Amino acid sequence: MESEPERTAFAKACAYLNYNPVAEWTAYLAGVGSCLVYVALLMVLWLFADLMVSRGRLPTFHDVPAREQNRFLDEWSKLPAAETGDPQGEGPAPATEGAANERVARLQLAGYDAARSHQLASLQSPAADMNPIDLDAIWRAQLAAILYARLKVPEERLHDLFQNNDYHDVYHGLLSLVARSYLNGDWQSPVVAWFARWNPWLWNVSPNSHDPRNPRLFFPPHLTGLLLLAIFLALVGTGLTLLMHEMAARAAIGASHRFRRAVYHHTFRLGTLAFRALGPSEAVTVFTRHVEAVHDALYNRMTIAFREPIKFGLLLAFALVVQPLLALAFLLFAVLVWLIGGRIAQRFRRQSAAATRHAAERLTVIRESLMMMRLVKTYLMEQFNQSRVERQLARYSQAQLIRHRGDSMAGPILLLIGFLCALLLLYVAGLIVLSGGLGVAGMAALATALVSLYQPAEKWFGSRRTLRRGHESAVQLFKFLERRGEVGQVIGAEFLPPLDTRIEFDNVSLKEPGGSRMLLEEVTLTIPAGKRIGLIGADDLEKHALVYLIPRLLDPTSGEIRVDKHNLRWVTLDSLRNQIACVLQHNLVFHDTVANNIGCGDPAHTLPRVIEAAKMAHAHHFIQKLPQGYETPIGELGHSLSVSERYRIALARAVLRDPALLIIEEPEKALDEDSKDLLDDTMGRVLPGRTVIFLPHRISTIKSCDTLYLLHKGRIAASGVHKELLQNPLYRHLHYLEFNEMDEQV
Repeated sequence: MESEPERTAFAKACAYLNYNPVAEWTAYLAGVGSCLVYVALLMVLWLFADLMVSRGRLPTFHDVPAREQNRFLDEWSKLPAAETGDPQGEGPAPATEGAANERVARLQLAGYDAARSHQLASLQSPAADMNPIDLDAIWRAQLAAILYARLKVPEERLHDLFQNNDYHDVYHGLLSLVARSYLNGDWQSPVVAWFARWNPWLWNVSPNSHDPRNPRLFFPPHLTGLLLLAIFLALVGTGLTLLMHEMAARAAIGASHRFRRAVYHHTFRLGTLAFRALGPSEAVTVFTRHVEAVHDALYNRMTIAFREPIKFGLLLAFALVVQPLLALAFLLFAVLVWLIGGRIAQRFRRQSAAATRHAAERLTVIRESLMMMRLVKTYLMEQFNQSRVERQLARYSQAQLIRHRGDSMAGPILLLIGFLCALLLLYVAGLIVLSGGLGVAGMAALATALVSLYQPAEKWFGSRRTLRRGHESAVQLFKFLERRGEVGQVIGAEFLPPLDTRIEFDNVSLKEPGGSRMLLEEVTLTIPAGKRIGLIGADDLEKHALVYLIPRLLDPTSGEIRVDKHNLRWVTLDSLRNQIACVLQHNLVFHDTVANNIGCGDPAHTLPRVIEAAKMAHAHHFIQKLPQGYETPIGELGHSLSVSERYRIALARAVLRDPALLIIEEPEKALDEDSKDLLDDTMGRVLPGRTVIFLPHRISTIKSCDTLYLLHKGRIAASGVHKELLQNPLYRHLHYLEFNEMDEQV
């Protein structure tokens, strides 16, 4: 069962579909239309089968069951004088003269002249005493009255139809079904008559339809019309299904596109996602997995979850119209199979799962016995251990036997129950067919409808898993989107002038976002403008946390950070970040062209300026050798670059920005000597006059820093130049661990 928060969150997600209401409602309407078309195809199948079984022939008196024969003769003798249009009127016994007048009218509809009609109308003998010719004439009159009352068939057409002695051997199209459904007292008879009345091409037989020379006998227009109608309905149904999926996809994609845009912009506003070196993993999870799950659930909701219950209901209604008793019996047996068979199968599966766990435990003990051979030999435990192994083997065999029984018995027992229910259903169907309650054509249509019930039910139950995942992901999505940002710009924030004197950290503390760990505790340090400082420490999170505070990717839990006495909380974010360039190892390049990687997509950075920056970083030479030069895609899905090449492109990006403060994290991987020389030359030309914060991994960089700060457990443990800090045991230990390992790699 889904919880209230899940329903609320998914309802919010569904509201995003309203941004494209045309696609959403088109998907719904196309789904309903495809269901109606499917039921229409079943009706065409029914008509098709009926025409093939009955061959479009009108029934004779001896073709109907004895019950209907007796009812017809009884009603013939009680025809009311006042009703001239209803061949089966009910009421008290009329006067003989009125009944005779009604009989005459019906007989004249069948084409008999007045003398013959009065002669037949005056007959009062029971059916057993009537001669076959008179009985056939009365039966023709009954059929003529039915067709006239139900379909308003013109009188001259009825005359032509029933004056042919072979009227019952001639193809009459849907007239046969109209007459038979009425005579049998089928409660769907009005529906059949209404359908025939609005589709006269299914029964509008020409006067010469019984002529053997008529080519229409070989290509009946009604059967051909039904074929064309079925093809048309199939095409329409396919088109509506495709339209439903297309529109549902458009609406769901539009909603997921808005979700991802919202996640991106909210990630930009949040500071808690920036402190880990590997990037905003929570935002990535929401952006990919959770939004994709919500997208699938929305698409599922507009297609399977909406259409299949409607299709199931329409098919069930169709089955009830054809034969209510048999349809209800099918539903009853299906529920019994689901309840009884499902529970039995579930019990066997639970036994199998428990036996599997028990077998695994026994196998673990047996494996332990194999591993203790030295102990067995040392303590002379051969007999004891062998008997122990035999006991465990016996228990393992018993558990495996139970597992195999559970796996093998669930399916056959469920199949047996289903087979028995099918036999009972077939028995009930046989009773109904033999009693005349259902014909062959109706049975074919009913069987198709009942079998078709499985597909929508199976799809709907299968879709619940997708919907459940979507509900759960919607909770995570909106929980993320409703989180307040920790870093914001205050109203009336001032513009930060260019860095002139120093950057100050005053008792700065920072708690790990989303956790309780203190990354920084009461950090106080001063970075003079134009100086190079290095951050040394065993924990990368602490070093990244400190440098992330300067561009305000994070805000400190307590304390202040000032640039030339300006508190960073009270300056505009743009004026602050315009003065800073970061070169961090986990964001060196992204998937785009080299030019965009260096110029960041800013049109102000023209290609000549990009090339000049690349030359400063010694990247121009290898960029020219790429397949498309500065237009070569790089990054995760682009051209592969070495660590040194990616690092130099990131340096070119920083150089192009011309920042007052550079934050540079050096590659941890050892570089070749040529790359080191190129980087030293770049640093020598770019760094003078700038404030630089290094996260160093090269001895030459460490030695070039004016001040090194040793971070340990969130505090400044020591500071000074490299020679001074070598006297510190912790610094010396960290120095040995990193650079001794690098020496071994070299």
